[in-house]
Amino acid sequence: MLTVLQQKLAEAHGLAIAAAAVTRKVEELVDDPELVQLLHALHRDAEETRSRCVLVEQDLGEELATELLQHANSTRHRGADLVGAWFKAGTDPLAAWSFLAMGEAGEVATWSAVASLAARSEDPTAIELAAWGLPLQERHL
Repeated sequence: MLTVLQQKLAEAHGLAIAAAAVTRKVEELVDDPELVQLLHALHRDAEETRSRCVLVEQDLGEELATELLQHANSTRHRGADLVGAWFKAGTDPLAAWSFLAMGEAGEVATWSAVASLAARSEDPTAIELAAWGLPLQERHL
């Protein structure tokens, strides 16, 4: 059974996986070179976030890491369902950016919860990850 902190960490991981996919979807609709560069940077940040989450999860042991990954994938699938519905509706570039902004807001909320829960648990690994992840997501938003 995952703790609330572990659930939020896994959700942050799942949102990072989803964010990597969303940036690719938005990129398909954008032709401005500056915006494309920004999307590439967001994609790289999502990949780094994912990598950092995996490292933290692996430190918790194989069984727990597997459970965390399952929870992350569940979050990713829910995000993919939203992306699919949004982009099937004939999304234009502005609507795509709006969707991306909503995703970033969700990531900020999730990382805020991680930071708060980590501080209460005094888990140094989670505190360090949140200290990196929350400001990153706030910059994105």
